Amino acid sequence: MRPPRRTLLTLFKSLSKSSQRMALAVAASLLLHSLMLLLPPIELPEFEAKLPPLTAKLEALPKPSTKVATKKEKPKTQPAPQPNPVVQATPEIPIMESAVAAASAPEAAEPEPEPAPPVEIAQETPAPPAEPQRPLLPKHARLKFNVYQGEGNFKVGESSHKLDIEDGYYTLKASVQTTGLVGILKNYRMVQTSGGEASAYVLKPDVFTEEVTDSSGKKTNRAEFDWSNNKVHFSNGKEASLPKHAQDILSIMYQFPPMSKQVEVITINIATGKKFEEYRFEIMFAETLKTPMGELQTVHFRKLHRANEE
Repeated sequence: MRPPRRTLLTLFKSLSKSSQRMALAVAASLLLHSLMLLLPPIELPEFEAKLPPLTAKLEALPKPSTKVATKKEKPKTQPAPQPNPVVQATPEIPIMESAVAAASAPEAAEPEPEPAPPVEIAQETPAPPAEPQRPLLPKHARLKFNVYQGEGNFKVGESSHKLDIEDGYYTLKASVQTTGLVGILKNYRMVQTSGGEASAYVLKPDVFTEEVTDSSGKKTNRAEFDWSNNKVHFSNGKEASLPKHAQDILSIMYQFPPMSKQVEVITINIATGKKFEEYRFEIMFAETLKTPMGELQTVHFRKLHRANEE
């Protein structure tokens, strides 16, 4: 299929106009290049800044460090000394003094971190079981008792106690004597005293004395507690070792050693005026007593006797 005649004519006209434009552009380019070659040379202004005069300085290398290695730090190795650098003068490249010194200095080795000290892990030790709380001791007390013999409630005497605690020291005095018909038939009197250090809960005896008066006369016995050497000395010349919770025959009435509820029999070291021995007590029962002071929690003990023992 042939294109229309009008389209061919339009294409021919456009080609002829392009040729004319191309010829005109080539002629203008030739004219400009001819003018550039024929004109005198043009000098452009210089904008480059003048360089300062070159100054170079040579310095010796620093001496290697002679630090002595300790146990905690490892000895640091120093790099081998390098020969002195030779700097050539080059006008185009300015070199400053600091650049030369930096180039000649050896690279500093980074310090090695010190090892961290070992971490001690505290081991928790189990706490010892707490002792049962003792009852609070009174500062002053006056007590009176009736003395019975056997199980028939036959009264044979009376006893009185007096306790005073002041300035961390206690004094305790007890007297026992026969009364009534028994006192007429058999006169008997015993006075006991105990003294030593005292806290809010504990009596710690230093001296115990006992005076006994009967038909045969008067007798005195004495026991001295040496807590620094853990010894107890008697007036009859005997001596015995002194355990931690020891008491005398009078102070024991005011403080039994602390005990747990599971205990049924308790052993206590007690000093009389003549000897030092172990007393065994059996817990019979606990009881609440109603008194003018209010209800009191009490424990009933019974002394266990050996064969032919008083």
